[in-house]
Amino acid sequence: MNKIKRQSLLAMAAFGLAFGLAACGDDSSSSSEPEVEVSLTGAVFTSDYQTGELRWIDKEGKISEKSLEFYQNSKVIANKGMLYVLEGIGTDNISQVDPEKLESETKKAVNWQVSLDEGSNPADMAFDGSEAWVALQAADSLIKISTTDGKIVKSIKLKGFASKGESAPYVADIELDDGNLYVLMQRYSMDAATWATTYPKGLLAIYDASSGKLQDTIQLETQNPMNLLLADGELYVATHGEYTANGTDADDKRGIEKVDLDKKKSELYIAGEDMNGGISFATVEDGDVYAVIDQGYDPVTYAAITELKKINLSSKNVKKVKDVADASGSLAVKNGVLYIGDRTFGAEAIVVVEEDKATSTKMPKGALAPYSIALF
Repeated sequence: MNKIKRQSLLAMAAFGLAFGLAACGDDSSSSSEPEVEVSLTGAVFTSDYQTGELRWIDKEGKISEKSLEFYQNSKVIANKGMLYVLEGIGTDNISQVDPEKLESETKKAVNWQVSLDEGSNPADMAFDGSEAWVALQAADSLIKISTTDGKIVKSIKLKGFASKGESAPYVADIELDDGNLYVLMQRYSMDAATWATTYPKGLLAIYDASSGKLQDTIQLETQNPMNLLLADGELYVATHGEYTANGTDADDKRGIEKVDLDKKKSELYIAGEDMNGGISFATVEDGDVYAVIDQGYDPVTYAAITELKKINLSSKNVKKVKDVADASGSLAVKNGVLYIGDRTFGAEAIVVVEEDKATSTKMPKGALAPYSIALF
């Protein structure tokens, strides 16, 4: 790939991240359903911001030579032995994929695919038995679909939460817990002529997961929220804050908030100054948050500059995860084993960290860079 083309693609990536259109990030999808054994370890969606391919990871950690094509900014989510591919703006589809058919019947592995409204940008799912709520990042509603065939069974209008002049409140993440559906909204507004973006403080809306009725809203303390984090019966919010020339500043205008559901308020719990910046995306397991810290991009190559941090929510201890050059290609964790998509140009890989030891598996020859990871 020539340098000009490469820079152009990376610039597109930076733009997508800046306005919440990238589908990478954590693979967490809330569900109280028991797990289903799958013969694969996980799936990795890969992208060069022009094309996209789904690959899979076997039990030995090998990444498949075969691939299945999807739109370039897709997110993968695993639940109950199935894989869901959320194709973003430009295609706006949801597909259910049977992981057991990927290697032997690659193109026949798709059980069903549904098309959503143009420009809706499906961004996340929260599973509720045989149904699932779907966050539509660029639409004025949430939808609930049947996981049997993908048909819409319910919808919730959100337009009232949009900032003035915007058609959507820009939902960043959803989680389902104890009958409640938590909906995280960025609520930014953008000048159509200059692309200048204004970020008010984020908002958390709480709905009854069964009826879809609004229960409450909670104003966040910081701007540009990215992820909801459920840990030890508590709800936390990872926030990025406003973008700066260096990606994000290490200050108290971003970080991890802790939500007090009884008092209906949220307070900054761990500040960005303790993490060296704001959070692009994060995932959590057993009280430990794994967060990708945004530190801007290389002015020559436009490659993302990131730091990966492990943050214990109880002690507030922040530790850098080493041996990962560019963690912008997604995070997923299960049973204490962390999978990281390393998008370093020319050295793209899946890095696996277990007991503080990192093992890197390069992407197969001709494969695109990792963009979204899901574990079964």
